[in-house]
Amino acid sequence: METRVFLCALVLCCSPFGFALQDEPKFEDDIFSDLDLDLNAAPRRERRQVKAVLSKETKPHMTELTVKTTIISRYAFTAVYCRMFNRHASAAEGTFQFQIPAAAYVSNFTMIIGGRVFPSQIKPREKKAKGEREGESPTDKPKNKDSNNQSEGNMETFRMAINIPGRNFAVFMLTYEELLQRRLGNYEHVTSVRPLQLVSRLTVEVTIVEHSRITHLEVLPLRNGKASSNTAKAVLPISTVIQRNNSFSRVKFNPSIVQQARLTTTGNLGDFVVRYDVEREMGIGDIQVLDGYFVHYFAPRDLPVVPKNVVFVIDTSASMLGTKMRQTKEALFTMLRDLRPNDRFNFVSFSNRIRVWQPGKLVPVTPLNVRDAKKFIYLISPNGGTDINSAIQTGSTLLSDFLSSPEATEANHNSVSLIIFLTDGRPTVGELQTASILGNAQRAVGERFCVFTIGMGDDVDYRLLDRMALENCGTMRRIPEAADARTLLKGFYDEIGTPLLSDIHVEYSEDSVEYVTQHLFTNYFNGSEIVIAGKLTNRSAETLHVQVTASNSDRSIVMETDVPLRQRQLETERRMKAAGLPKGMSLDTVRGIAPSTGTGTGTTTSRPTGADTNRGTKTDTKPGTEKKSGTDSDANANANANANSELESGTGYIERLWGFMSVKDGLRSRLRSHTSRERDEHTQQATNLSLAYNFLTPLTGMAVERPQVLADGTLAQEAPPTEAPAAATGAGTANELPAEEEQVGGAPSSSQSLTRKKDQPEQSSKVAKATGGATKRLSKKSVTISKTSADGDPHFVVEFPLSKLTVCFNINGEPGHVLRLVTDHSQSGVTVNGKLIGAPPPPGSHKQLRTYFSTITIVADKPRRSYIEVTPKKVILDGRDRMVLPCDKSVSVESGDLAVAIAARSNITVTIRGTIGFVILLHQYKNPAPYQRDHLGFYISNSKGLSKDTHGLLGQFLNEEVGLTELIADITTEQPTAGSASQAKQQPPRTALKVKGRTVPVVKKSRRIYSGQQTVDCWFARNNAAKLIDGEYGDYVVSHMFDTGNWPHGSNTD
Repeated sequence: METRVFLCALVLCCSPFGFALQDEPKFEDDIFSDLDLDLNAAPRRERRQVKAVLSKETKPHMTELTVKTTIISRYAFTAVYCRMFNRHASAAEGTFQFQIPAAAYVSNFTMIIGGRVFPSQIKPREKKAKGEREGESPTDKPKNKDSNNQSEGNMETFRMAINIPGRNFAVFMLTYEELLQRRLGNYEHVTSVRPLQLVSRLTVEVTIVEHSRITHLEVLPLRNGKASSNTAKAVLPISTVIQRNNSFSRVKFNPSIVQQARLTTTGNLGDFVVRYDVEREMGIGDIQVLDGYFVHYFAPRDLPVVPKNVVFVIDTSASMLGTKMRQTKEALFTMLRDLRPNDRFNFVSFSNRIRVWQPGKLVPVTPLNVRDAKKFIYLISPNGGTDINSAIQTGSTLLSDFLSSPEATEANHNSVSLIIFLTDGRPTVGELQTASILGNAQRAVGERFCVFTIGMGDDVDYRLLDRMALENCGTMRRIPEAADARTLLKGFYDEIGTPLLSDIHVEYSEDSVEYVTQHLFTNYFNGSEIVIAGKLTNRSAETLHVQVTASNSDRSIVMETDVPLRQRQLETERRMKAAGLPKGMSLDTVRGIAPSTGTGTGTTTSRPTGADTNRGTKTDTKPGTEKKSGTDSDANANANANANSELESGTGYIERLWGFMSVKDGLRSRLRSHTSRERDEHTQQATNLSLAYNFLTPLTGMAVERPQVLADGTLAQEAPPTEAPAAATGAGTANELPAEEEQVGGAPSSSQSLTRKKDQPEQSSKVAKATGGATKRLSKKSVTISKTSADGDPHFVVEFPLSKLTVCFNINGEPGHVLRLVTDHSQSGVTVNGKLIGAPPPPGSHKQLRTYFSTITIVADKPRRSYIEVTPKKVILDGRDRMVLPCDKSVSVESGDLAVAIAARSNITVTIRGTIGFVILLHQYKNPAPYQRDHLGFYISNSKGLSKDTHGLLGQFLNEEVGLTELIADITTEQPTAGSASQAKQQPPRTALKVKGRTVPVVKKSRRIYSGQQTVDCWFARNNAAKLIDGEYGDYVVSHMFDTGNWPHGSNTD
C-alpha cells in the first residue's frame, strides 16, 4: 500500500513538469548568460510566488532594445529597434511601448512579425462619423500626440500591442525627429529607457555632430523620479562610455542584464540625459547651408539685461490645497529673491474672487516690497472655484495701466513686460467658454506684453493655456501631477527671467529666399536660442544678405552681413564627412540602427512633396540569430539592397529641419486663426508638409495593418494580390501609378504628392519568398517613364537621351488657351492638346497669375478616329464604344488600339497600339486653398511609335540632339579711380545650349517631377523658352481641344 501511494505521489508531482518541458523551445544561448544564479539555494514552496512567475513567463521576452540618436547641429534623428521572442507554442500579446519627447514627430514605424513586414502609413486625419467606434477601424493606430492623457511631463507614449505567433520573433522599429531647444545655456537630449522588463541586449547611443566646437558635455544620472537632476551628483550611469573631440561626441550606455537588475528589476531604468553646448559665433550668428536650404542659429551673449515688468497671476482655488500650494509658495519665494533692482512686479491671486497685492500699480524691487510680497504669498489660503477669465483680465489691466503711465516711460523705456499665469484646473466660475476667455485675454493684452502660462497636474485645460500663450507671444509649460513643482517652476522662471533683447527682426534679401520660418520675435532670453530655417530661391547664389535688428536696455541694435553660401555649404559637407555622414547619404543611414550592431536594419524615409513617403522598413531580425531557416537573411539582404539603392537620394538634414519647423509654424498659425477660412488654409498647409515629410502630427494619423494570428498560434498567410495593394487595402491612392509601373512610383499619402507604395507587388513577392508565402507576381512589364513632361505651373522638362542632357523651361500661358503638346498627325495619327486654367498666386509669390492644365485630349486618327479626354474628375474614351469613366475608381479598359488604366484619384495611363504611352497625373485637393486648382500633369512614357517628324511643345524634342557650349563673355571697363588708369575686366563665361543651330543661354537648376518624387538637374531656358522652341508661343495655341492641324513651321534665328 505504501508503495502504491508513493508511486501515485511521484506521478502527480512529475506530470506537470513533464508536460511543461514538451512546450518549451530552445532558448538563445545568451538570454540568461549574464545572470548569476545560486543553484544551491533552496526554493520556497509558496503558491502565490509560483503563480506570479508563471504569469510573467507568458509575456514575450524582449531580447534586444537599441536606441540610437544622431544629432546634427541640434536636429536629432532617433531610431528605436525592439526585438521580442514568444517562447511559447501559443500566441501571446506583445506590447511595444516607448516614450518620446512631446515636441518630436514620429517619421516611421514598422513591424516585422514572423518574418513578414507590416509598414505604417501616414495619412490625413479625418473626422470620424457619428457612432463610429474605435474598434471598427481595420488598422491599428498608435497613440497620437494630440491626446493629453498619454502625456507625462514633456514625454508622450507611443504604444502598439499585437499578437505574436508561437515560438516566433517580433521586431518593432520606430523613428522620430526633433529640434533640440536651448534652455539655460544647454541643449538637452532625453532618451526614455523603460522597457518594463530586463533586456538581454540593451544599448543607448547618442552621437553629436556640430559645426562649432562643443564646449560642454555631460551625462546626467538616470532620471527616474520627479525631482530635478540639477541637484544630483554628476555620476555617470553604469557602463556609460564617452568619446569626443572638438565638434564630435559619442555617448554609449550598454548595461548588461545583471547591471540592469542591480538598478531595478522592473525594467524602468528612467531617462538617459545628455546635455551639451557649443561655442557661439559673435555678431549675426551661425548660418549653415545644404542643398538649397539654410538654418540660422542666433544666440548673442554678453549683453546687458533688459529690465522687466512682471505680474504673477496665481491660482488659489481649493484644488491647490496641500502639496501644490506649498511648492508654489516655495518657488515664488525663490523668484522674489531673483528679481533685479530695475524690475517692477505685482501679484494677483484668484479663486472665485480676485485679490491684488498692490492694487493699481507695479512696485519697484526694494527690500521692503519684497518682504511685504512674501507676507502676501505666505497668507494665501486656497479655497473656492477657478475664475480664469477675471484673473487674466485683472493682471492685464494692471500691466496695461502701468505701461501707459508716465512713470513707466521715464523708468524703463525698453523694458520687457510679461504675465506669468499659473493654474491647476479648468474655469469653474465666471466665463466658462474657451473662445470667450481667449478673445477677452487677447483684447486685454493688446499685443503690449506676453503671457506665459503654466499648468499643474492632470485636470488642466492645456489647450486653453496653450492658445492663450500662443496668441500673446508666450509659451506654455506643463508640470505633471507628481512632479517637483517647486524646482520646475523655478526652472521655467529662470528661462524667461533674464531678457537680453526685445523686438527682434531677422530679414533676408527677398530675391534670395523663397520661404522662411518665423523670423520676428518679441523677446530673446539669456541661455536660449533663436532658430530660423529657410529655402533658397537659387541654389547657385553666391551670397545671402542677413540683417538683424533688435532693442536692448538702452539702444537699438542693427547687425548685417553677406553670408558666403558656397563656403558655408562646403563647410557643412566637410563636417558631415569628417563625422562619417557624407552629404549624399540618405537619412536612413543617419538615423537607422548602425550596421556595427549587426541588426541589419535600414529604414527608408520620405523625400518632401511626395518622394517615397510612407515607405516601410523591409528588414527582419539579425542575421544568424534565428536558426529555423534562411528566411531572415533573405529578408535582410533585400532590405540592405534597398537601403544601398537609396544611398544617394536622401533628404538633407537642413531640409528636414525646415520641414519640421514649417509644420510647427503652421500648427501655431492654425491655433491663432480667427476665421474658419484662415484656419482651413493653415490646416491644409501643415497637413501637406506633414505628409510630404512623413511626420505624425496632430493633423495626420498613422495606420498599421494588424497581423492576423490563427487559433493554432500561427500567422495567417497573405492572400495573393490581384491588383495594386493600395486599392486592395483601401488605403489612399491619390497620385498612385498602377502596380505594373512601380519603377516610377506607387501610392502616396496625400492628394498633392506622388509616392511609392510600401507594399508594392514586387516587394510583397520578396517578403512572401522569405516567409514561405505564395504571392503572385503581376505579369505586366514595368514601364519606365521618361522625364519629358509638362506639369505644374506649367513647367516643362525635356530629356535628351542621346545627348545625356535634360532641359527645362516654363510657358507663361493665358487661361483658356489650348496648347499643342504633341503632334504626329501625318504619321502615327496622334495629337495631344492641353487646355489652361488660371489661378491666383499664393501669398508672397512674385507671379501675378498661375496657369495649369485642366483638360488634356489625346486624339488618335489611325486606323480610325478616336480620342480620350481627361479632366481631374472623369475620363471620356470615344473609340469603338463611348465610355465615361470616373477618376475616383480604379479600372482598366480597352477599345480597339486604345488602352486606358485608371488608378483611383492618382493617374491615368494611356497606351496606343502598344508603342505609344502617356501618363496623366491627377492633382486633386480635398480642401483647396483660394490659389489651388485641381489640375493635370502630362508625361511621355513611351515614344517608340511616334515618328521623327513629331512636333509640339514637347514632341519637337523627342528625336533631337543638343550640346552645351560656352559663350565668350564681354569685356567691361572699370571706371578709373583717382591716380589710376581704367582697367579692362573679363566677365566669366556663360553656358549656352546648341539646338537646331540656335544658341540658347541656359543656367543650371533643379526641378521636381512626378509630383515631387524625383529631383532632376536641368539646364533652364528663360524668356518663355525663346529660341529653344521652334517659333513663338502663339504658334502652339490651337483653336479647340480636338484640333489636329499641322505645325505652322515657325522658326527662330540667332
